[in-house]
Amino acid sequence: MNQTFDISNINESMLEQCRLRTDPIADQTIAKVIDDGFERQMNQVFLTIVQNDQFDRDTFLPLGAELGNILFEYFESTCHLPEWADPELVLKGEEVFANYGPEVFMLLNVSSLPLCYTCAKGAQVLYDTGRLLTHKENVDPLARRLMETAQMVVNVMSPGGLVQGGQGIVTIQKVRLIHASIRYYLKNRRDGQTWDTSTFGEPINQEDLTGTLMSFGPVILSGLKQLDVKLTPDQTNAYMHSWKVVGYLMGIEEQLLPDTFEDGFALAAKILQHQATPSEAGEALTSSCIQFVNHIVPGDAFDELPGFMMHTFLQEYSDASSVDLAKCIGLIHDAGAAENLILKLTKLFIGTFSFFERDHFINQISKPFNKMLLEGIIKFYNDGQRTHFPIPPSLKKNWGIKDN
Repeated sequence: MNQTFDISNINESMLEQCRLRTDPIADQTIAKVIDDGFERQMNQVFLTIVQNDQFDRDTFLPLGAELGNILFEYFESTCHLPEWADPELVLKGEEVFANYGPEVFMLLNVSSLPLCYTCAKGAQVLYDTGRLLTHKENVDPLARRLMETAQMVVNVMSPGGLVQGGQGIVTIQKVRLIHASIRYYLKNRRDGQTWDTSTFGEPINQEDLTGTLMSFGPVILSGLKQLDVKLTPDQTNAYMHSWKVVGYLMGIEEQLLPDTFEDGFALAAKILQHQATPSEAGEALTSSCIQFVNHIVPGDAFDELPGFMMHTFLQEYSDASSVDLAKCIGLIHDAGAAENLILKLTKLFIGTFSFFERDHFINQISKPFNKMLLEGIIKFYNDGQRTHFPIPPSLKKNWGIKDN
């Protein structure tokens, strides 16, 4: 298998093959845990993994020697950075995140995740596992999944996250095991239902993992550009390099890890062209995401904004892939409603409409919105919740976020 990225090699046939490959190291670990008779201890295994941030043999002693060795060997084999990882580029990538964290968090919710939901087959996995669906007024399942995503981004992009033994690397190792357990149980269900590999490919496969990675790399960079954030070429390359390192640590094949923004953008467009299509799962997940954002942002002034932003930020990738991405996830553009929303929020947060450049509405309104969103996320998780959303003090200071 060619392990060098070349955009000219990315075609429909190649991507179809990627849908049949997953993450052998993590999958073999979960299979061995279960096949060796430790399935009843799976809850204890994941409790141990969640509650610890560093792993050695002593960490797993309470689980017994045999099970502990299986888990220790996994963590030992997946903690190493690639030889090509450049610490200086990673440091510069972290600086981009330190400078524009609130914008990145907003884009995760109104660009990255909705873009992932347009890919119907990948969205089906999220739908089937129930990790993103709300039930009645309960937003906890969705909140938990969004927190996991946001926390991973914080951990990998915080200072020191991608050094040997860093918090980001440990978080990635945990995520790989979670993905492997989801794959195992989707394919070994006890309710009589079977996973349709011929239709969906393997659950959380190489193409789906790559598409998600692109939503954190080039898709975020595209969004920052739309927000009029002017990154230098060196900053852009550094941010891409950081996420290439993340992709390697996530078990994504190197032939799917681009170096440049241009190649990352093109790869995202090809995956969307291959996978994006309307689905009930995509619509449900998008609706849940909008509901969660509206739940944590105080008041109702911004309630129509998430859908409007999703439609706006997806447009560039719709053009590149020739797929109406907003339509795939049930977003309907109403020109009149959009105009009314712009007028209302401009008067509330920006000033006199006649002095305002309409084309820069998203840029201007995102400034109060992204801070309220981030503060809402922090308050939601840290105010009486059993799980917390820790952000390093240095980043809170950069972003103007006060401790509760």
